[in-house]
Amino acid sequence: MHERNLAAIDMGTNSFHIIIVKVKENGSFESLGKEKESVRLGSGSGPAEIITPDAMERGMVCLDRFKKLADMDKAEIRAVATSAVREARNKEDFLKRVEDELGIHVEIISGYEEARLIYFGILQGLQVFDRRVMMVDIGGGSTEILIGEKGKVLFAHSLKMGAIRLTDKFFNGDPDEPSDISQCKMYVQSMLSPLKKAIESLKPDIIIGSSGTIQSIAQMVIANKKDEPPRSLNNYSFTNSELKKIRNLLNEANTLKKRTRIPGLEAKRADIIVAGSIILEEIFNKFSIKEMIVSEYALREGIIFDSIQKWKGDEVIHDLSNIRLQAVNNLFDAFPYEKEHVYHTTKLCTIMFDELQSLHKCNYSAREYLQAAAMLHEVGFGISHTSHHKHSYYIIKNSELMVGFNYEEIEIIALIARYHRKSMPKPKHQEFNKLNFQQQVLVRKLAGILRIADGLDRGRQGSVQDLKCKFEKDNLIFQLDVKPDYDVSIETWSANQKKDLFANVFNLKVEFEIMDSK
Repeated sequence: MHERNLAAIDMGTNSFHIIIVKVKENGSFESLGKEKESVRLGSGSGPAEIITPDAMERGMVCLDRFKKLADMDKAEIRAVATSAVREARNKEDFLKRVEDELGIHVEIISGYEEARLIYFGILQGLQVFDRRVMMVDIGGGSTEILIGEKGKVLFAHSLKMGAIRLTDKFFNGDPDEPSDISQCKMYVQSMLSPLKKAIESLKPDIIIGSSGTIQSIAQMVIANKKDEPPRSLNNYSFTNSELKKIRNLLNEANTLKKRTRIPGLEAKRADIIVAGSIILEEIFNKFSIKEMIVSEYALREGIIFDSIQKWKGDEVIHDLSNIRLQAVNNLFDAFPYEKEHVYHTTKLCTIMFDELQSLHKCNYSAREYLQAAAMLHEVGFGISHTSHHKHSYYIIKNSELMVGFNYEEIEIIALIARYHRKSMPKPKHQEFNKLNFQQQVLVRKLAGILRIADGLDRGRQGSVQDLKCKFEKDNLIFQLDVKPDYDVSIETWSANQKKDLFANVFNLKVEFEIMDSK
């Protein structure tokens, strides 16, 4: 792996963050600089929200500045959007504008994936890899809670409650009313209660908090104690009793003007800190937390770590990475239909992908998408045999188990699985039509491979045990290695019935022949 610079952008509901790093040959990285800006992209109050024109403009101005910073260091950009974007009705308009005007492609990630990336970010800044960590990250639109140990996620949940979301929901007046506070507390308690049993059963031995609300509370704790501010908040800790003192301070400062005078609190956060602090206080209460350690490392550092892992994977084609493989297996185990056929089809897909590398010219990530789609192409049987390919699409797209993949990747995988049978991709297919041209071509290529592999195991006997690909002018011949004494006429017939998509996308004539067993 050669040295390269990378810029990770975290597009949150409240703030946008960027970190620019130099990635070294051994996979480690050093920071070249970081910035944050309060953008207030979304109110975060619910799925019916939109990104307002003013908020969109603030986001564009911030991203333009971030891009210039990245360009100065010749850094590749990876941008990730969370709650405000993933829930906005007009997110496609915003993301298209970002790509068209700034050339930045933005990934939308699920709350579960957000939690996982934050956990890996924290591991870059605190020596807690061997500890059973409970991580709490309070953002503007959502709160992520995760328990992890040795890099493995044991529990993760994203709650649709954040500092901006609950401010919009409960604190619309000035001053704050005691009834507003009590209503907000009750709401947070109701959101946390379903998690109590699972979290307590895992017995985390260290609690870590990240992002703006928790860092702001830590700064207020320091100012309230009249301590010398540390050079860094990373690894600073505060107790339950110290948090309660801050909550009392905030209750007394019941107007925005009063809160701007609280030592240690940034004026930009004064309007949303009450809701954010209530979330944290109720988390402390619900899970009997006595002390929390602060991490200055969070999502942006997690994006860096995840990107490095993907880059290292690019150097050698291999099977699904551990995190993604576990996610695919978890979803398959929920609908374990046609198990032997699924495994064999996945094997044939992988062989075909590797054999045809010079033809399709797809990268390591595409190989993972194909393997995931092959593993999951029959899960739709869990709903119905009729149109099970469409049900497979629905299950893959809407499952929360697809950890390690962003929404865009999940859509691609779901469509590959959807097109393993019946109709080929068509412009009138709404989901397919939402993809950009390059993504549409990728789906067509990989679905073409999956269709042939699926056809070659039509008899569900694994009779085609291997294959080679031979090119003769405009012809591609799949040479099939067949188990001794097996009749594969049904398999070759089926593969011929399903080869059209592959033949069209690669502009080749496709044939099948049996290898000489001698």
